[in-house]
Amino acid sequence: MQPETLIDPALLEGLSESERKEALAAAEAAKRAEERAEQRAIERALRQKELERQQFEKPLQKPHSNNTINSGRVVYVPKRERKQQTAIKDETSELVKKQKQSEPAESSLLSKTTTAGSNLTQKQRAVINETYLGVKDVSVNQEMEAKQKQQRGTKKRTMFKFQWDDTDDTFEADDPLYATPFFVKPPSFQSKKVKLLEKEVTNRESAMQKPLSQMTNRDWRILRENYEIHVRGGQAPPPLRSFEEASPGLPSIHPLLIKALYDVMKFKEPSPIQRQAIPVGLQRRDMIGIAETGSGKTVAFGVPLCHYLMQLPCTVLQRVAEEGPLALVLAPTRELALQIDGEFRKLLSLTPNLITCPIVGGQAIQQQAQQVRKGVHIVVGTPGRINDCIEMAYLVLNQCCYVVLDEADRMVDMGFLPQVQSILDSMGGMLKSADDELRAYQQEQEDLQNQNAVARYRITAMFSATMPPEVEKIAQTYLRYPAVVSIGDQKSGKNSRIVQELVWLASPALKEKALMQQISNPRFLYEKVIVFVNEKKHAEHVGRIVERAGRQVVVLHGGKTQEQREESLATFRRGGVVMVATDVAGRGLDVPDVAHVINYDLPSRSIENYTHRIGRTGRAGKEGLATSLITEEDAGIMAALKAYLESTGNKVPERLARHPAANGTDHGDLIL
Repeated sequence: MQPETLIDPALLEGLSESERKEALAAAEAAKRAEERAEQRAIERALRQKELERQQFEKPLQKPHSNNTINSGRVVYVPKRERKQQTAIKDETSELVKKQKQSEPAESSLLSKTTTAGSNLTQKQRAVINETYLGVKDVSVNQEMEAKQKQQRGTKKRTMFKFQWDDTDDTFEADDPLYATPFFVKPPSFQSKKVKLLEKEVTNRESAMQKPLSQMTNRDWRILRENYEIHVRGGQAPPPLRSFEEASPGLPSIHPLLIKALYDVMKFKEPSPIQRQAIPVGLQRRDMIGIAETGSGKTVAFGVPLCHYLMQLPCTVLQRVAEEGPLALVLAPTRELALQIDGEFRKLLSLTPNLITCPIVGGQAIQQQAQQVRKGVHIVVGTPGRINDCIEMAYLVLNQCCYVVLDEADRMVDMGFLPQVQSILDSMGGMLKSADDELRAYQQEQEDLQNQNAVARYRITAMFSATMPPEVEKIAQTYLRYPAVVSIGDQKSGKNSRIVQELVWLASPALKEKALMQQISNPRFLYEKVIVFVNEKKHAEHVGRIVERAGRQVVVLHGGKTQEQREESLATFRRGGVVMVATDVAGRGLDVPDVAHVINYDLPSRSIENYTHRIGRTGRAGKEGLATSLITEEDAGIMAALKAYLESTGNKVPERLARHPAANGTDHGDLIL
């Protein structure tokens, strides 16, 4: 080592040449002294080690016990005895460790061990000798054997006796305890379960049959739990027990509407969403409804809307030709709009003075404008055509104070958000207070008390299967302290009653053969089946495949005229027909008893479209089957599809579970 490296050069700066030399000479002298001290320490350690070796050689001359094997200088100890010494060795090791830590820092490791060894007991030294040198102390071994013999003798004295004597005779005839036998009834856990079930049924029947005046908050809570009704938002009224019974503090449904529900629409009792949504609507509160498809949402918002119109005086109803309609219902597709219009016509079949009008694309806008000029009370339409009519002055919404947005999330998905906002901004009626919930509630009560006039404050109801951020933004802008009503799972729309199956194909060319196998299944020969494709140019081709399989087929896509689409839907509703459709039919259409949905093409990236497609089956509490043909080209939706299958309790195929795209390692972010 160079002298300059012994001292940091920064410390030598500012010194004269003579001072620098003196500092370096002193550093070299200190270094040599340190090396000599280290050499002497090593020599002492070697001498100490030689002395210890000589001391430990002496016990080797003593005789050993019969349990050891002497093989010259090394004694091998049986495994059982080594285990018996474990506790003593651990204690000794701990003492040695503590002793090492207490020695001065400058002493070497060998000197620490020697000093600690001088304070050890004979037993501890014997353990050290046995552990590190293989040498066993005979005296310690003999002491341990004596203790073991003593313990074995104690165990023998406390052993159980397996021989019976006369004092242990328990013969029943000789014991007065058993002279008069008696029996104890064993506990019946089944009876407790039956009692709990009977109590639950009793509570349910009580909540349904108890007089309205005797219903308590607990009874209403039980009723909501029975129908899986969840309500958020203050001031929500109790649910309906039947159509003809009024909710406490609210008017009953108009008698003509009740008669239409039972006689025309053949309802027997309200569905869960209708039980809670109708009272909220009668309260004239803003509302957000979340429920699975086929749950009766049209009647849930249709009954309060029609009841509102039927309470208005004739003078108001007669002014619609000059001042425009009184209510508006928006739907994402023309098929859904026409379906809603049909349901309203049934509800109002006994009220001929209320007129509905569908305004949708595919029909001459001049004819629709002419019908509006004659005077209509309810307009049902799509956002695009409604917005066109407003811009062309065919339609005015000055006195329209009741608006319903059905399938709001689907309207956002289809890009109708600007049109929806434009329509809502052009409507009449004032929005309720956005800053004070109590004030908004008071405004609702003002309108409720003055039922013979057009509502002063706008009533907005929005129904949606999901709540994406865009839909929440609409709700925050146009709804005031709404009651949020959801049915079943809080993440409603999960389609938990639908069995979802995947058919994995090596190539898209195999889809035709797989489709023919699916539609030829005898189980579905006379059932309604829907086959979904992504593009309308594929729909006609897939339709020909279905025809070759011997099934009657109708094709529905955006390229069809309105008359063709209505005719296809009417044919499909009659049953025994396969419908090949694009996503235009994937949302909102209420076609009952669809047994099987087949995804010939999976949606490219959006799991929402998949959800709405398979939602055509398994409706209104029934079970359904959805089969999807999947290939490597569907990698973009695999991760979302895997998560959706898990969330709905369906089996995830092993190939999908292990696929890189399903685990987020092959593609970018997915649109959920």
